[in-house]
Amino acid sequence: MRSLLLLGMTIAAAGTGVAQVPPRPDVGYEPTPQAAVEAMLALAHVGPGDVVYDLGSGDGRIVITAAKKFGARGVGVEMQPALVRASRQAAADAGVADKVTFVEDDFFNVDLSRATVVTLYLFPHVNARLEPKLRRELHAGARIVSYSFEMGTWVPDTTERLPNGRDVLLWTVPRPPAHAPDVPFVPTPQTIVEEMLALANVGPNDVVFDLGSGDGRVVIVAAQKYGATGVGIEIEPRLVDMSRRVAQQADLADKVTFVEGDLFDADVSRATVVVLCLSARVNAQLETKLRGLRSGTRILSREFPIGTWEPDKTTHAQDGSLLLLWTLRAR
Repeated sequence: MRSLLLLGMTIAAAGTGVAQVPPRPDVGYEPTPQAAVEAMLALAHVGPGDVVYDLGSGDGRIVITAAKKFGARGVGVEMQPALVRASRQAAADAGVADKVTFVEDDFFNVDLSRATVVTLYLFPHVNARLEPKLRRELHAGARIVSYSFEMGTWVPDTTERLPNGRDVLLWTVPRPPAHAPDVPFVPTPQTIVEEMLALANVGPNDVVFDLGSGDGRVVIVAAQKYGATGVGIEIEPRLVDMSRRVAQQADLADKVTFVEGDLFDADVSRATVVVLCLSARVNAQLETKLRGLRSGTRILSREFPIGTWEPDKTTHAQDGSLLLLWTLRAR
């Protein structure tokens, strides 16, 4: 159901007192088509072990269907009292009143930690506001499925087009990383990635390792544009999952690999090129590891030196950022 979002309380004077007027929703109620309801629940692989929360549950059909057809338990969160009453009656009529609950509240106020599946039929700006709450309160492995609309910058795992031309989008809450990343992820612009790989003379015989690979674009571009084999090392599970999906969509799964792990622990002995977009501190900690690579290996860093190791070449990218290149010599 499309939700009814609390915008705030309007207050009006009544005699000498102040009375609260019920909140005015910013989105009208619109039922989710039953075919879409079943597609959403099927895409999320809902089953008897699930607890499905529908945010903005309207007439209750999503959680009622989850209980009746898929054997799940369900909680609908809805602001309009009349719709909550109608949902409870519909659940009783469907024989699932013991499996579903309807809460009259603003879903931003509701604890979602019990949910294994969350369903949404909201507007994009509401989904975007919900994203931090969903990431914070849901457990790893919980699924989120939305009818029609995306959720901020969170890339869905799967998108399916329905016969009515609308999309159903699925996200899975990722595991947290083993520890906080050493450097926050900031995407390297595509043009700069290409300049870096060109500076290192990357070609089809190279194995390019990107330490802290983020969304995977360095090794994907290395494979796609330069014909290289690529390996990305990344500690953030959601970024690893995203990178693997992008590689698969680009038909590069046989050319690139993404490893979920700490870059300090990674075996980079196969590398002929190593790419770094990290920090001066992390680069300095990597120096000994990098100096131990085989002769001819090229190491390329954006912006930061590697300890006191003098680069063989220094240049500036189009955006003015510093690019530093080292080539290992036979000892």
